[in-house]
Amino acid sequence: MKRLVLAGSVGLALACASVSGLATGGPVLEAHGAAVGQETTSTLLDGVFTSAQARRGRRVYSENCASCHGAELKGGEMAPGIAGSDFMVFWTELPVGSMFERIKVSMPEDGPGRLTDEEYTDVLAYILDANSYPAGETELPADKAELDKIMIVAAE
Repeated sequence: MKRLVLAGSVGLALACASVSGLATGGPVLEAHGAAVGQETTSTLLDGVFTSAQARRGRRVYSENCASCHGAELKGGEMAPGIAGSDFMVFWTELPVGSMFERIKVSMPEDGPGRLTDEEYTDVLAYILDANSYPAGETELPADKAELDKIMIVAAE
């Protein structure tokens, strides 16, 4: 019960901070998740990362994230799941840049910001791959403004 309350509280706090822009210091998000004045140009269904990038991300994830979020991305004692319904409920209808920024400013828990932007983007590609989004021919860019143009939608 304690874990459920903690996970719910953390999720609610992150959702409120992300939507209000407080978590990133960035623009306030509209109801549908796009940054004000920011135009989305694609969705995760468009193959916005490569298989090679997801493989690199898996290695970084294993070394820096799996101890809390689990090898299967299903969460643990103190960390939420980042695959399946947990992912969909929290991130659908938000831009990928919001997820990138959230990960960058808060992970890994024992040293937020210690990874390079490319490593964070590779981990993001791995998370997207684990959530059954299709790989494509172009890697996710390590640039929040560009990532904000990609909308997270429900996987097919």
